[in-house]
Amino acid sequence: MTGVDPAIENRFAEILAKTRANAAVITDRVEATKREIAEQSQRMREQNERMCKELDERSQARAAAKEDPAAKNQWLRRSPGQDSTFHFGDVEEQPQEKPEPTGRVPSPPPRRRARRAEEFEDEDFTHKNWLD
Repeated sequence: MTGVDPAIENRFAEILAKTRANAAVITDRVEATKREIAEQSQRMREQNERMCKELDERSQARAAAKEDPAAKNQWLRRSPGQDSTFHFGDVEEQPQEKPEPTGRVPSPPPRRRARRAEEFEDEDFTHKNWLD
């Protein structure tokens, strides 16, 4: 009896076939995931290169602006909206913008209490008439 039982041999063949089929499915999934990751990595790399290029251009523009002699001159710098130039002669007057009313009445500034005569010290010569 050197032969193998045919039922065991069939069962072994079924198990082997299922295992190979499962391995093929797993391999396909792994390969698909690898391709997806590679594509995503490529997209991220391209996006990173675009952003780096944009940042380099901005950096070069800032460096060029700093090297501009007019940028170094504080008198030539102006903030937007701040025109404090004096105009002499025939210049059209531009109406100044008035702030829109908010409906609130601004509170008056706090008043200081006047000193009474008895609060002054004897050595206080500020209220002495020196011409008498």
